[in-house]
Amino acid sequence: MHISKYFCNLQAVQLIGFCIALIISYLITPFIQSRALKLGVLDKPSKRKLHSTPIPRLGGVSIYTSLFLTSLIFVTAYLNYRTSIVGSFTLLGIFAGGTIIFFLGLLDDIEPVRSWIKLIVQIGAASVAWLLGVRIVQVVNPLYHSDLFFFELSMGSQTFAFNTILSYLLTVLWIVGITNAINLVDGMDGLATGVSIISAIAIWAVAVDFRINQPAGALMAATLAGALLGFLRWNFNPARIFLGDSGAYLTGFILAALTVSCVVKKVTLVVMTPVLILIFALPLLDTSLAIVRRLLKGKPILEPDMEHLHHKILAIGLSQKRASYVLYFISGVLGIWATCLISGKSFYRFMILSTLVVGISLFYACIINWKHQKLFRNLFLREK
Repeated sequence: MHISKYFCNLQAVQLIGFCIALIISYLITPFIQSRALKLGVLDKPSKRKLHSTPIPRLGGVSIYTSLFLTSLIFVTAYLNYRTSIVGSFTLLGIFAGGTIIFFLGLLDDIEPVRSWIKLIVQIGAASVAWLLGVRIVQVVNPLYHSDLFFFELSMGSQTFAFNTILSYLLTVLWIVGITNAINLVDGMDGLATGVSIISAIAIWAVAVDFRINQPAGALMAATLAGALLGFLRWNFNPARIFLGDSGAYLTGFILAALTVSCVVKKVTLVVMTPVLILIFALPLLDTSLAIVRRLLKGKPILEPDMEHLHHKILAIGLSQKRASYVLYFISGVLGIWATCLISGKSFYRFMILSTLVVGISLFYACIINWKHQKLFRNLFLREK
């Protein structure tokens, strides 16, 4: 069968993108880890950190490389076969802004950058994305034609359109906010990576809904989910490598840009708001609590502390692994809720994709990492 016919099956393409990104990320992460060790780019232990030995922190290089190579493969296929995979999707805006934010994080991983400089560059990266089409330009009016069972209501125009200034401010605020929220969650082995995988899967599941119909956005979300899952093998407790600011910033930026390019433009205001809040519930909640907590204590908002949600769970007595499982479960439930608000089909897609990710994770644990998994070994083997 001609290869172009395969590319017409867009959901199959998304699965292929997921697998390619996963394999690339899985294979190159150990190499990046060894290079970081040789270069001395390490996250050193301190009072507010949970690890006791220096850990390489260039995981963002793995994520960026995997995303770039996978996207390059599909863009090349698009140019060769003229399929509708890319369409009007703002791929250039996401990658241009993402590249800026990645190199900002990479520089910060190598040599700490002042907070105000990071904020300015983040705004610049979001501005570049906005200029290249990643924009919140309008939302659908939920009261334009509403059937409220007992009567019908029709108010205002079909959409609420934003002027240029408001569009720019809303877009930049959203992208910068989510970018930093994901970075704040990255305080425990595998936490930000796992939570971001769940968010990416939720976006993937809803982006192919008939009301949203953004297959290229779904492909990008699938690629990000695959890259993160391949990396999670090396990032889960005990972590051999950290995301670093480069990985956390890049992941947050792409997730935020994807929601702008896919979900915001197509879903009504009533549905959009809770969907976005649920997809990013844990990072947004953790960030909001951190801001309020630091303001009440009279501390700078960007000053790190040991009072994040994962610290609270660890204080109960749970290990890092079990704390991660708890937060993954909560994120999964919120993802189910978010996809249910879009449609039943989105919910089923989310469940199927989540099952796939769990299956791959169990393969990591039970097969590849068998010797180190005492729990699984005890289930199947008897002590001699």
